[in-house]
Order: sequence, then C-alpha cells, then structure tokens
Amino acid sequence: GGGEGGEGGDGGDGGGKRSKPSKPSSRVDELAERWAVGSDGDGTFDEALVVDVYGRFLAGGRSGRGRSADLSRLELSGYLERYLWPHFDGESASWEHVMSIVVMLNAKFGEGVDGWAVLRAERARFDAFFGRALGLPSERAEMPWLERAEWVRFLVRAFGSLEEEMVRVQALKLASLPMWLTLSERDAASRLKAQPALSRPWKFVKKRRTKEAALPSGPPLSSQREESFLPSLLRQTVEALALADERARGAATEDGVGGVDDEAEGGGGGGGGRGGGGRRGPPRGG
Repeated sequence: GGGEGGEGGDGGDGGGKRSKPSKPSSRVDELAERWAVGSDGDGTFDEALVVDVYGRFLAGGRSGRGRSADLSRLELSGYLERYLWPHFDGESASWEHVMSIVVMLNAKFGEGVDGWAVLRAERARFDAFFGRALGLPSERAEMPWLERAEWVRFLVRAFGSLEEEMVRVQALKLASLPMWLTLSERDAASRLKAQPALSRPWKFVKKRRTKEAALPSGPPLSSQREESFLPSLLRQTVEALALADERARGAATEDGVGGVDDEAEGGGGGGGGRGGGGRRGPPRGG
C-alpha cells in the first residue's frame, strides 16, 4: 500500500495539490535542505550540485519507476522554484542546469500544474532560458533518446501554450517568414504568388539576411534559428522515423528468415505447408 500512495496519489486534482511519496528518499531529502537555504539568494548556490543532481536523478540514462519517483520528490521539494530558477543565468548556466529546468517543467505540466507560473515574473530570464533550451542538442555531441524526448516534449508544450504571452513571443519567431529562406527560389515564388501580401515583408527579410551575411561573424544565432530551427527539426524527425522503420523491418526480416530456415529443416511436412499457411510467416522474401 505504501508505494501506491506515493506514486498513484501524485496525479493531481484540479488544484494541483499532490500527496508526498510515502517512501522517502534520504538523499533527496538531504539535498532539499540545500535549496531551502539557497532560495533566499544568500550565496549558497552551487552549480556543481546541479550537475550532480542531474546525473544522479534526471539524466537520460535512467528510466522507469525509480527515475519517476526521484523526479516526483525533487518536484515536491521545490527544486525548480527554489533553486534552479532563482539561480539561472543565461550566460553561465551549465548544460545540466538548462536541461534540469526543462525536465522539471515537464514534470510540473505532467502533474497538471502550470509550470509557466514559476517563470512568469522574470521575463528577461525566461527569454534567456528559452534561447538556451533551443540550443541544448547543439551543445552536446549526443543526446540519449530519453533526454531528446524530454526536450521535444518541452517544445510541444511551448507551441501548445501560445496563450502565454512570454512563450508566444519566443515560439512564433521560429515559425515566421524567415523559414522561407530554406525554400528554393521556385517554391518561394510560388508561395508569394499565392499570398501577394507577403511580397513586401519577404523583400525585407531577404534584405536583412543579406546584410547579416556580410557581418564578420555571419548572421546572429537568433536569425539562424528563425530560418532553420523548425525545418531542421522536421528533417531530423523524418530521418529518425525512417531509421526506426528500417530497423523494425530489419528485425522482422531476421525473424522471418529464421522461421523459414526452421521450416526447411523440418522438411516442410505437417500442416505448415498446406493451404499456403507456411507462406504467411515471414513479412517479406519468405
């Protein structure tokens, strides 16, 4: 009964009140004392602790009920609102700090709690966080599938929260006219012909991009993201789905070949060879 109370009771009623996990984690409880102290901005913040907590409790290599229980305890301890967010700095925050905020926000929304409420009062800080969050994959050579799933879940939540003004301003920059710069001249002309009102804004976008391309450092990161973030994400998604499908087909084919060999060794006798029943085993090439 104790385990059920801990994880089943978190689900959250409409008001976002959740019951504490009944099985305490002494390590999380010990760490929670740190953010209870650090929440007053008394200089006790330690970025190394954030990195350690991420590796112990939130990293992509962990999954299942153990990770869910640790995540629930961290959320209930106020880790996001008392430690991660008050001490977030867009310039100096570690990769783990940014990713921890992403994971904790997802946890709040998963519990039916408005995660944006924690960030709403610090608009400039939110803008810096959103920019860092967009760049998480590019800051790491590889992101395990669980971490990438958390990141995509955050993006889905952001684009599903356009009623939130601070989110809308940042998200819609990624879905605006500069994306057309990734189109061929022919495709862009076709779309402009269908929507002539966009001709003037389109000329402005191209003129701005020409000026930015002439800069010594090239176009700023914000402009690059306006142009290519979503198209690139869509391409990566299609490639990932194609790869998953290819692997699934490969696994199915291997299983099918094994079945054919077994049948052949058995001499093709018995009911398997009648009525075409033996042909239905392998998905292809049997």
